[in-house]
Amino acid sequence: MEESEKKCQEELVALKKEFEEFIYIVSHDIKSPMRAISNITTWIEEDLGSVVNQDVLTNLGLLKNRVKRLENMMNALLELSRVERTELEFYELNIPKMISNCIALFDDTANVDFHFKADLQQENCFTLGLKMQKVIMSVLDNAVRFNHQENRKVFVDVIENENDYEIKISDNGPGIPEQAIHKIFSIFYTVNSKDELDTTGAGLAISCKIMKLVGGKIEYAPGLSSGSVFTINWPKIITLKN
Repeated sequence: MEESEKKCQEELVALKKEFEEFIYIVSHDIKSPMRAISNITTWIEEDLGSVVNQDVLTNLGLLKNRVKRLENMMNALLELSRVERTELEFYELNIPKMISNCIALFDDTANVDFHFKADLQQENCFTLGLKMQKVIMSVLDNAVRFNHQENRKVFVDVIENENDYEIKISDNGPGIPEQAIHKIFSIFYTVNSKDELDTTGAGLAISCKIMKLVGGKIEYAPGLSSGSVFTINWPKIITLKN
């Protein structure tokens, strides 16, 4: 029985490696023809000059937009496949400073009112800093991007537990429909049409995979009155789960 289980485990690891290599090859090799399509479209626009039907220009612009979207999706797929291989450096990180820097990356013109509060016994931790930053940035981006309120509000609360740091990010947006909640951590899924918002729908899927890798968790809950609440439990001691 033990031999059978060991063999199954080895086959599973081999299949996983083969799948990741396949994703990498496909993602990498498709980039060149996509760039070629975009370049050729630009050359056609230049050759047509100023005297051209506006509908033709609109369709060419639409073609370039779709190619760019496809390239972004392939990049996201590649990033997802390499979560367990890249940015695995441990270093000392000041949590409040890192979160403040993430917030500062949002343009002032975005009209977002951020509220940040931290209750920590020790602000510094030795961890996978880039991975932690990636997860927080993805959730913050979601809280801003999908909020159509005139005055958008985002709340970030960090508390230190015995075994982890609990980072709660909430907003005053529309929230997520109940029937869609089980899909939000799926790759490329978006509640809104990708034609409405320029997004690949990969951020939460990548964040979820990172949290599984470090032995933590990320969960969604609807806000008390409206909006979304994402809770990230980032472990103090990282045990990489490949």
